[in-house]
Amino acid sequence: MIERKPQPAKAISTEALATGAELYPIFRRHVPLDGSISARVIAEVSAASGLSARQVRRLAAKFRANPVATSLAPTPRGPRIGSHRIADPVRAAIERLTHEIFLKKPPPSAALAAREIHGLLLAEDGEFRFSPGVVPSERTLIRLIGEISEPQRAKSSMGSKQRSAHEPHPGEYRSEGLLDLVQMDHTRADVILVDSTHREELARPWITLLVEVWTRGILGFYVSFGDPSIFRCGRAVANALLPKEPLLEELGVDVSYPMHGQFHRLHADHAAPHRAESFRRACLANGIDPDIRPRGPAHFGGHIERLIGTMVGRMCLLPGATGGNVTQRDGYDAGKAAAMTLAEFERWLLLQIAIYHNTPHKGLGGQCPAQAWKIAVSGHLPLVPACLDVEHLTRQFLPVRQRTVQAYGVQILHRRYWHPVLAHRIGQQITVYHDERTLQEVYAEIDGQFVVLPMVGHYPDVSEPEWEAERQRLRREGSAFQADGAQAATARYIEAARREVVAARQRTASSRQERKRREQEGVSHSPQTKGRIERAEVRWLPAADLPQDDWLKWRK
Repeated sequence: MIERKPQPAKAISTEALATGAELYPIFRRHVPLDGSISARVIAEVSAASGLSARQVRRLAAKFRANPVATSLAPTPRGPRIGSHRIADPVRAAIERLTHEIFLKKPPPSAALAAREIHGLLLAEDGEFRFSPGVVPSERTLIRLIGEISEPQRAKSSMGSKQRSAHEPHPGEYRSEGLLDLVQMDHTRADVILVDSTHREELARPWITLLVEVWTRGILGFYVSFGDPSIFRCGRAVANALLPKEPLLEELGVDVSYPMHGQFHRLHADHAAPHRAESFRRACLANGIDPDIRPRGPAHFGGHIERLIGTMVGRMCLLPGATGGNVTQRDGYDAGKAAAMTLAEFERWLLLQIAIYHNTPHKGLGGQCPAQAWKIAVSGHLPLVPACLDVEHLTRQFLPVRQRTVQAYGVQILHRRYWHPVLAHRIGQQITVYHDERTLQEVYAEIDGQFVVLPMVGHYPDVSEPEWEAERQRLRREGSAFQADGAQAATARYIEAARREVVAARQRTASSRQERKRREQEGVSHSPQTKGRIERAEVRWLPAADLPQDDWLKWRK
């Protein structure tokens, strides 16, 4: 069953309203609003208005239900808007074909769907074979498609983000106060960055943003070339919790960025890093409720989605901007125009955040996020605990692995780590946190504290992605060497070794059989005849005494 939009009533013309206004004084004077209407009243109204008694009774009923002049205006003529004179079998066939052809992903245009439906209804060798007289025109079919309700059309033919604007969202989504609700999401920036050494094209970075819903301030952010992960989500949350002054000083940016603090609820989408057990445990350990929003509809994250759209829109000012679609990049080489490094982009982003904080926001009634934050924090409790251990906090949001302590320590991806504190925990399972930016150490959680486990052996001081990339490069080189003759040579060597083994087995078996034959019989009741084999003496004759010695001569 197709849900259709409710059809509006026909508009009453000015002439009809004027007629109702003329009749209104008469009905208001003679027609009572309660009780019954006598025949005398009907006659008086009929004489004053010139209407028949039947018309007076009909208009009187409408007037008593709604005593205004509009009730007395003549009803517009013609069929009711939205009505169709279509036979029930044809209507059922149209709804079925509309489901199959139009209400799907991706949907065709209404005109194309109408033409397809019209042809299938009339096809002589088709399923329906209706006569042309009962099948509505293509224009009528387009009108029928246009009457489908927006929620049904959105649910059947749109993705979650697109259909959110076409579905009802009753109720209110709000924060209860400062630092009560924070939304987080990731996006790939619409700009290509370059490396800091050779200034050559690299890639588009990922940006993670956290918005504080009560003041609309950007509570935290994180920029990286890596895809969203538990590590990067943790970096962004830690950035939101901690003051920004050390970061601003390191980057050399002179802006006011007071937004930080321990918040209560974190809303994020249904991505795997947000649902990871280690990330949720780190949030709960810091008093944050990781309230992952329902799967699908994007309106639950409307504040962060709008903020991301605002920040990404400003990137069109940058060299190397890719634009939002292919049309904007037509004839433009974004990679060749790229000029900013990751650090330079972070400084630019901080300036844009400062601009955003000092721009009036419609959701705040025209106030700026910086102004709303200043008002909200006045008289507020300390934003973060005074005894907050920054190092402990940042390590809590690192990716985590469960490892059993061995005699050599713990092993992570072919690398071993050891600390004397592990000597008494051999055979015990512990929780190990690792920072993918370095291979030199990991952090074991023991008795509620982090113990640094240094690496055993010598490894370069590189990040884990760099190390894995180098390992993959070596594996690719090994595969190429195998394909370039090594594999065939190995096959030959294997076959030769197998032949050597088979020959050795045959020689060993033959030797064993020969030894068996040379061994004596075992002791028995029948005495063994002892003696020796008589061997005939060999007598050699001179060559001259041999008969027919011509076989020793050369023959021509």
